[in-house]
Amino acid sequence: MSRVKTGLIILLTGLAIYLTSQLWFANSSSRNFFYTFFTRTEPRDATDDRIFVWPYRLITNYGNNVFSILYTGMRVNKVRESCDGIIAATLKEGEHLETREVNYAEIFGAPGYIYEYAFDIPTAVFALAFGKSGFADKLEYVTSVVLLPPDARRSVTIVWLLDEKNMLMSGYSVKNALPPVLSLDEFYQEILYESSALSSYEDLSDKNTFIAKRMDNGYSYPAVAVVNPYAEGELLRGAIEQHINVFFENPAAKLFFMGDNTVYTFVDATTVVKYFQNDVLEYSNYRAGSGETSLLKSFGAALGFIMSDPLVNNEYYLADYEEREDGYIFYFDYVINNFPVVLPDEYKRSDAAAMKHTLEVTIRDGNVADYKKLVYNFIMDEAHKTADLDFEGSLAEVSSAQEANPEKFTDIMLGYKLERSKKAYLYWIMWWPDGQSLSKIG
Repeated sequence: MSRVKTGLIILLTGLAIYLTSQLWFANSSSRNFFYTFFTRTEPRDATDDRIFVWPYRLITNYGNNVFSILYTGMRVNKVRESCDGIIAATLKEGEHLETREVNYAEIFGAPGYIYEYAFDIPTAVFALAFGKSGFADKLEYVTSVVLLPPDARRSVTIVWLLDEKNMLMSGYSVKNALPPVLSLDEFYQEILYESSALSSYEDLSDKNTFIAKRMDNGYSYPAVAVVNPYAEGELLRGAIEQHINVFFENPAAKLFFMGDNTVYTFVDATTVVKYFQNDVLEYSNYRAGSGETSLLKSFGAALGFIMSDPLVNNEYYLADYEEREDGYIFYFDYVINNFPVVLPDEYKRSDAAAMKHTLEVTIRDGNVADYKKLVYNFIMDEAHKTADLDFEGSLAEVSSAQEANPEKFTDIMLGYKLERSKKAYLYWIMWWPDGQSLSKIG
């Protein structure tokens, strides 16, 4: 009898383990996001501090005030890899030449490469991201880096660190050679740019920006369409739920309710996921954080979280960050067809569904506390538009619409603006100290 009892106990124990595992791992194929983030090591790329100091755009100077701009492919770009190596060598062993007021005519006078950042990086953080601690320089921030390869007159590479917030630049020489800038192909069909500092634009500030040159036959470009991977057509709870299950440890245990303003809300003991009617998704995690809280480690956690999201398909860059008492918020924006994507004003509201950028990650005490994204994937449409790139006309139009005492514009950029039609078209995006204007170009 004891053998029978023992056999029954073993059988029932095994059955209990099996049933528990079936309940726990229900829909396990969709739970990889949660587990890969909270129990994995970071994706290898996410732990590379240099990604924090990748430029949001890489500019090639061909000389004679002719430039090209690259937003896409930064991860595999060979020029970017070479420039990273030169900057790291400069910070570790470069010979300091001088620090003085920014002189664009001098540093843009010869072919080279330019790193531009979308925000001001504290110089110590910039150096630390390149592996150099204790770097001493008179610059408070680094906003751009200009790299000049060796030429017929000198055998060294010249590197200028620019602090355009305070209009200072600091020069270094380094023995490491940087590949020369190749001449433009005569059949080059992409947009070329000129430096505002080397041109005559009275409405622009002293800080340099790059203006697209007009093309004889206009610039033909594809419109951009959006795909919602969470729900095609009407918003349906089942379609959304299928994709948000990845945010929950045990999807079968979560609860659902319809929040205010028809917000789809899914919750468990530690997680809340909301899907708003403007196609913004927000994930909130209420676990206590205990991880590394430095800026670069927090950035790695934010980047790793985005990289673990299987429904983020477009390239993106770090557009800004904000320091809080207990952590940081990192803002990212998408790029497509070598242009950034800009959110329309209706997303920049003051309610819970508002967003400043297309991806936002809040790190609190080393943990991802909040993850917010515009859920769309951007794809190039079959329809094409033609842009005349008449910057002076757009500038005059925007300037006349300002008040009686218009401020000078501080930055200009071409970008895709998302419209209510769920299409995106190219616009001039113009910033001044207290505002922003957008002017459609075609």
